[in-house]
Amino acid sequence: MGKKDLTGGIANLLSGADQRITQQRQAAPGAPEQPKGTATQEAAPKMKVEPTTIQDESDLINSVEDEELREELRERLRQKRLVGRGRPRKNDQLGRRMDGYDRTSLIINKAKWAKIKEIAFIETLTMKEIVELALDMVIERYELKHGEIIPAPDRKKDITEIF
Repeated sequence: MGKKDLTGGIANLLSGADQRITQQRQAAPGAPEQPKGTATQEAAPKMKVEPTTIQDESDLINSVEDEELREELRERLRQKRLVGRGRPRKNDQLGRRMDGYDRTSLIINKAKWAKIKEIAFIETLTMKEIVELALDMVIERYELKHGEIIPAPDRKKDITEIF
């Protein structure tokens, strides 16, 4: 016995009649007419949507005569298929991080790094936050003594501009 059958049987036992049976009786020929807007009134028929295949979509796009429109439809379909696939991007097309950070590698004294780890653990911070604060402090002290530092612009080029 399926779950629906079981719930219908329980409803019959507890309330005296199943809702589905009551609705079937009211919709039967010769039953009194229900006022509009009640639950027993039938909803508009639903259209059955057939799943499409890649070949169906390609045939439909190829049936468009305007070449420019056809190419745009192909590109939109490709983009639609790619949405949500894979990991979210952290880098732009040039390989640069989009959050304003850059990954680097440093050689640090073990004792100092152990102290940074311990501070991060005690204060429930990340080591990145502590190192960033330390760098901010060093840069601020240097700029007070020697003036503002203006970094050189990023020199990495887009490969599509070169070739």
